Amino acid sequence: MGVCCSCFDGIRGGKHAGGSNDDKSTEMTSARNSAQGVPPPTHGVSRAMSAPTIQIQGFKISGSGLALANIPIEQDAAYWEWHVNLPGLPRPPRDEDNEEDDDDFQDVQMNGNGSSDNGSVDDDPYAIKFGVATRKDRNFYKSLEHVQEEGDEASSRDDGTFLMRPIPDLRHGDVIGVAVQQSDLPMIQMLLNGEPLMECTINRFRGTVYPAVCIPPGAGGEGDRLED
Repeated sequence: MGVCCSCFDGIRGGKHAGGSNDDKSTEMTSARNSAQGVPPPTHGVSRAMSAPTIQIQGFKISGSGLALANIPIEQDAAYWEWHVNLPGLPRPPRDEDNEEDDDDFQDVQMNGNGSSDNGSVDDDPYAIKFGVATRKDRNFYKSLEHVQEEGDEASSRDDGTFLMRPIPDLRHGDVIGVAVQQSDLPMIQMLLNGEPLMECTINRFRGTVYPAVCIPPGAGGEGDRLED
């Protein structure tokens, strides 16, 4: 399975981040930085901070493991999206005869304690996790590999997914939105195809974080990926 990140420019004041005044300010800053020889921020997935088992092609990723964007979330509010590419697993068409406001996504089963620190023994082991993560390096992945080789099960703190939540039963074309605010009450919220997933809300976090996704082994077939 794969994931693709779009709207990364919303993280640092790009075209999706604000109104016309912000756009003009961003354009003026970019022009000034260019004149001074300062390269613009590069949006994308970081090879250095992502797991060795992740394959990166531009904004598209596949394989398994943790993948981080290469720019931190620095402003008070940010939003980005991951697009699921699973051609062999389309979402079933909605039955308009039995349509109800409360079950637009009735085939998506959320974990009742998704915000729990300890998770649940009933969590789908193939559910992709979305959210944010702190900075990672090669030493982190070497340590994680050693733990796995010893047969120990890494906790969400150990494997870098403590600030992420699993979303099971994803289908081709699904869009997962991630909204972050870092005001007096920092919060991370998830949306599936525009609908809020209250079970996936994460409250009270601090420090520098990066947009991240974690694809567990076996989450998708060969060639499946997350893409822009």
